[in-house]
Amino acid sequence: MIPPATADALNRIALRAQDVMRAYTAGGFAANSDANTPARPPQLAADPLSVAAPANAYFVTQTGGGVRTFTRDGGFTLDAGKLRDGAGNAVLGYPGGDARGTLPVPLALPANDVALGRCTNVRVESDGTVSYTRATIDPRTTERGVERVVAGKIALARFPAGTQPVRLDERSVAAPQGIPPHFGTPADGTFAGVSTYARDTGTVDIAASLDKLSEAYRAFSALAAANKARGGADQTAMDLLK
Repeated sequence: MIPPATADALNRIALRAQDVMRAYTAGGFAANSDANTPARPPQLAADPLSVAAPANAYFVTQTGGGVRTFTRDGGFTLDAGKLRDGAGNAVLGYPGGDARGTLPVPLALPANDVALGRCTNVRVESDGTVSYTRATIDPRTTERGVERVVAGKIALARFPAGTQPVRLDERSVAAPQGIPPHFGTPADGTFAGVSTYARDTGTVDIAASLDKLSEAYRAFSALAAANKARGGADQTAMDLLK
C-alpha cells in the first residue's frame, strides 16, 4: 500500500503534468492558478468558423444532457448543420440576432438548406453573425445568383467582477450557484466583437507550469530519499535486536 504522503506527492506531479499539457489546448487554462497568465493575443487560423472571444467573455454551450457550460475555445464546427464546439457541445446563440429578453438556444443552419446542400461559405463574422451563401435561381429568367443568409448570432457571457466560475475540465466552466451570467452578443455595445479567423491561445504559462512540475518532481524525490533512509534505519535497528 502506498503511504498517504507518497500518494499525495504523485498526485501533485500528475496535476502539474496536466497543466503543462493544457498549454497546447485552445482556450485551455491551468487547474493551478499559479500556472496561469493573463490572456494572450489569439493566434491566426484558416477556418472561417474559428473565432476568439473578447477578454473576460465566454462562448455559451450546452452538453448533450442539456447542461449549460461556458468556454473560450471558439474552434467551432458544423455537424449536420448544427454549430458545435471542440468538445461536441452545441453552441448557443440567438436565431433572431437580438439577445434582449431571450435566452440563447442551440444555433443551426436551416434544415431545408442543409438537406439540399445549399449552405456554402459558412462563417462567423466579427459581430457574432453566423452566415452562409446560398445559390439562387430566378424562376423567370433562370439566371443564377447567390445571396447571403443569416442563421443567427452566437451568444457571449460574462460573470460579475470577482466571481470565480466553477471549473469543469481544461477548457470549460459552469456558472457559480446563485450567480447568473450576463448574456449578450459580440459588438452589441456591452461586449467587444470576436476576432475572426483566430483561436484563443489559453492562459497556461508554459514556463511557470514546467517550473511547478519540476518542483513537484523534486519534492517527490526528496520524499523518496527520506523514506529510503528511514527504511534503512529501521532495518539496522532490527539487525541489532537479533
